[in-house]
Amino acid sequence: MCAAVAGSLLIVTSAGAAEPRLMAALGNAILTMTDIGPKHTQISIDDKPVFEDKESDMLSFVGAYSLKDRWIALFQADTGAKDCPARFRILEIGGPQPVVSHPFGSCSDAVQVTIDNDILTVSMPQPAGGGEAAWTYRNGKIGRTK
Repeated sequence: MCAAVAGSLLIVTSAGAAEPRLMAALGNAILTMTDIGPKHTQISIDDKPVFEDKESDMLSFVGAYSLKDRWIALFQADTGAKDCPARFRILEIGGPQPVVSHPFGSCSDAVQVTIDNDILTVSMPQPAGGGEAAWTYRNGKIGRTK
């Protein structure tokens, strides 16, 4: 088991099956990521399941970002597909209930995250040198901007 503290974000990782693989304190909430079985990862907030990924080879925690009075957690889903190996999801914590975005991304796993005011932007290259793609997250919605 490994623990790290960064500001008000505490991350604990574990490799045991059916035990949480990751626990993170995001503000007043505890995010837990547990591998239930092959291709089955569950994300919980304060022990309440909010999302289950049953399609990806592996779901990974990319990072957590504070936006005013809420937290945004970014996850990468490794699909195992050669034509599109990675997709992303956002989990917003701090509103009346957690909000999980639809999957998004250009299939690249090379992401860059920026925050401007109350808007989170996730940028990544497009396949085959097609320039950069970007998605913005604001007010509970994800939209492509580039």
